[in-house]
Amino acid sequence: MEEKDEVMENEKPTKKKKKKSIVATIFNIIFWVAFLIVSAIWVTDYYKVSNEEEPIFCLSNKTHTFDDGTVEECSGLGYKIYKYNRSSLGTGIQFGPFFVKMRQPE
Repeated sequence: MEEKDEVMENEKPTKKKKKKSIVATIFNIIFWVAFLIVSAIWVTDYYKVSNEEEPIFCLSNKTHTFDDGTVEECSGLGYKIYKYNRSSLGTGIQFGPFFVKMRQPE
């Protein structure tokens, strides 16, 4: 008899469980859509920069001028791109996360 009562209690979904599962599903969908969009932005800009083209999703551009050349800095959504044109560092492109610092001559 006690087993039947336990089974019946476990079979009845409560309103709280339904609401939590709906809210969790909505947040899960929103998270994965945002993740895919940000990943597509990163991959697109990485591909463009690796082919020596201008990035599409650059939020801010800065040009740092030095005695021996310039460095162009592009800040994107969670990443930074540095284009070096300096005699002390040479030329090149650096693509990395937002916390990457600009290279300095040794």
